[in-house]
Amino acid sequence: MRDTAALSSMPPYSSGIATFVAGLLVVSSPLEAVEQTTERITEVAVIEQQIGRIKVRGSGSLSGTAQRLRGGLEIHELFKSPLFFATESRFDQEKRLPYDLRRWGGDVGLGWALTESTRILAKYRFDHYKVFNTGSNVDPAFQTVAGRSAVTALGLVLRHDSRDDRFYPTSGLKASFSGELAIEALGGDDDFGRLDTDVAVYTTPFRTRAPGTMLGEVTLVEHLRVGWVENFGDTADVPFFERYFVGGTNTVRGHRSRWLTPRGLEDQFVGGEIQLVNNVEARVPIFARLFDRQLSAATFFDAGRAFRRFSEIGDFGYGVGGGLRYVVHLWKLHGVIRADYGVSLDDEGDDSTARFHVTFGLPF
Repeated sequence: MRDTAALSSMPPYSSGIATFVAGLLVVSSPLEAVEQTTERITEVAVIEQQIGRIKVRGSGSLSGTAQRLRGGLEIHELFKSPLFFATESRFDQEKRLPYDLRRWGGDVGLGWALTESTRILAKYRFDHYKVFNTGSNVDPAFQTVAGRSAVTALGLVLRHDSRDDRFYPTSGLKASFSGELAIEALGGDDDFGRLDTDVAVYTTPFRTRAPGTMLGEVTLVEHLRVGWVENFGDTADVPFFERYFVGGTNTVRGHRSRWLTPRGLEDQFVGGEIQLVNNVEARVPIFARLFDRQLSAATFFDAGRAFRRFSEIGDFGYGVGGGLRYVVHLWKLHGVIRADYGVSLDDEGDDSTARFHVTFGLPF
């Protein structure tokens, strides 16, 4: 049940989770706020260590309005079979104009490696949220969930990753298809279902036709992200922290973070139950000999928006632009420093039609 008492106190969480996550923390500093309150964004920076059949993983991000920590563990080939165990712990904080949010929780699950590049995972998710500092002039989407609440859900995820390189892929496919059912019977406060699809295809079409030339090095990327979440049972509406937010660094560049998201009272971003995002990008290494192929340039075209209802789909936001990427390998820290300059192609009432997006990590 939601608890509206003691809003100023920190939610309790185990010292084991805190110690584990803190020991693996990597901090990045994007210029824009983290785009979503749910776990639907590209990782920013990662520490990863493989010890035999055990893989330990940690990540983190930091911006002016949001901080995120992640720590995970996978144990492969249980009982000398394709069976594996996976768990993740997380802690998030957000400070927005209409509210403050804290979230702590994790996942635990069992999976099966279907092939070397394809895995299926069944998991249980538990997240505790605390929404506080909501003033009197905020949208009901924030007021109705003020206090503490919990989300407990069962999920199934199918993942495929055949990319030839994690940080600068030139061929292959990375795809994720997931479904989730949150029900109060598991100890949560809300009933809702979710379906998510995230697919990126990488190809270098002129590699054999124009070898040794810049054209032959051009990699084309097509990325599609689709999501839908819907309440049922006694839940009157999907909580805002489980909705989608579109616009900004990792979705539609050239727009502010969350700018292409449904709004409520006083133009506050309340999130949408549906998201559609499509990105097309062309990447090419530059000064390959000097930087050992770690520096590349890119041009992109982005389109997308979040919606409250299927009947509203159609008015997308668009952005075009270009940028630079630099692959970093420093001890156990691996990632990509990215700087993009995006131009909005439509009038969204923004105070600017272009902006820089600087962060750590590829958008897809």
